[in-house]
This record gives sequence, C-alpha cells and structure tokens, in this order.
Amino acid sequence: MIADPFLDIRLRDLHFFERLAALGSLTAVAQELRLPKATVSRWLSDLETRVGAPLAKRTTRVLMLTPQGEELARRARVLLGQADATRMALLSDAPTGALRVSVPVPLGRMLAGPVIARFRRRLPLVRLEIVLQNQRVDLVRDGIDVAIRGGELPDSDLIARKLASTSMWLYGSPTFRSAPVVDIPLIAAPGDEALLRRAGLAVSETAAIIDDRTAVADAITWGAGMGLLPGFLGEPLCALEKVVRLHESAIVTLPVHAIFHSSQRDDVRVKVLVEEIEAQLKATL
Repeated sequence: MIADPFLDIRLRDLHFFERLAALGSLTAVAQELRLPKATVSRWLSDLETRVGAPLAKRTTRVLMLTPQGEELARRARVLLGQADATRMALLSDAPTGALRVSVPVPLGRMLAGPVIARFRRRLPLVRLEIVLQNQRVDLVRDGIDVAIRGGELPDSDLIARKLASTSMWLYGSPTFRSAPVVDIPLIAAPGDEALLRRAGLAVSETAAIIDDRTAVADAITWGAGMGLLPGFLGEPLCALEKVVRLHESAIVTLPVHAIFHSSQRDDVRVKVLVEEIEAQLKATL
C-alpha cells in the first residue's frame, strides 16, 4: 500500500500556512515565527508536495495564493479553530470569562481582526471586549484589564510591557508639496504642537484639533493641510499618492506598551492577548 503524502500534513503546517495567507509574505511569517526565511520557504515547498498542487505564486516582491492556496487557507482556519477548541475542552482549567481591552482607534482598526481571530483559536472560551478609545483610561475605574498605549507612560503600580515602537512623520496634502511648512495649516491631535516644536519645526497656527489620527489622515487626504501620522497610517496613503511626506526624518519615535494590573501577571488570558498583539504589531510596524 502506497502512503498518501497528504496524510503527513500536520497542524503546524496548517498554522504556518494560515499565517502566510494572513501576512502575505514569507519574510513576515519568518519574523513572526522567529525562523530563518529559508526554513519557512522549505515548509511551503514541502506543504505543496504533500497537497499535490501549487499553493502560492512567488516573485522577489509579491506572494499571491493560488485558488488551491485560498481554499487551503480557508479550511485551515476552520481546522485550527476546531483543534484549539478540542484542546481546551480536554483541559479542566481552560480559561474562561471576559477580558476587557482598551486600544487607541488607529491601532485598534489595524489590530482587531487578526488578533481576535488568533486569540479565539487559542482561548475560545474567553470573551474579548475591545474598546476603541484615544483618551487615557483608569484601569480600575473603567474596568479595563489591558490597555494598549503609545507614548511615554507616567509612573504607576501597573505592569507595562513594551511591545514595539512606531515613528510619527509629518504628512501633507499633495497640493502643499512645495509649500513652506510654516505656511501649511496644521491638523493636529492633542500634543502635536509640542512634538513639532521639540523637533525644531516652525508651523502655522493650528487649524483643527482632532482626537483621532485616522480622522487627521482623512482631513489631510481631503486637502485640509498637514499633520502627524504614524507610519502605518501615512505610508499606505503615500503609496497611493493621497499624501506626501513634508519632512525628511521622523518627528518622533514612540513606544507602544501593554499595561495591566500586577495581580494579572500570571493570567493566561492576558499573556495570550499580549503575545498576539505584540506579534501583529511587529509584523505590521
């Protein structure tokens, strides 16, 4: 009897391919899984051999799934969810309950989808409650278990874990491409004027203050002026020629932290959530 190579497909293979489908890059998967790129490339070739069909078209810059790859990715997500649910069902102490998380609006829009999907696969009995809000929160007063925040943090008794760093750049509407910065209306989030002054840039009077950088980005793309945006918001708009960079270097680089109560240091739910957010931030930023 001839062995069927398809039967050699492991859960690890499905997890790898699901991440490849989500991230769209062998390099990004290698970084997330902390493996050499040559290893994940070999995994893809081995998986294609076991499936018996090409799963992705690769060039030096782009990776696109074939129809067979799209189908495998869809079914892998289902199978991985079932596998995790099975594992949790066999554990008498499987984590349950609700986990309430506060995330800034721009980061939340970027992170929520993939983080929720992967968290659910690992801890299917835990309900995530994600609150998108830009204002600072009091974890005790507001009933928040974990807060994700950019920028420097005040001293407190909370645990702060640095997850990544993000750079803020000065972007403007394309119509202001050649104008002096001092003559361009500033669309600012709270505190931006101070950041620009510390960077040594003389700017005009603030035309509008918006407590949401996605709204700042919208205003700039509509021609309102210039503003500070994190690279993960500004660079895709630059690629589409909807905004332009107005300064050659980053205005400031800010840390991104996860903050939680010291009593939750050993909470598996918090640990898993922070791991997934950190992985997605590193893959994206």
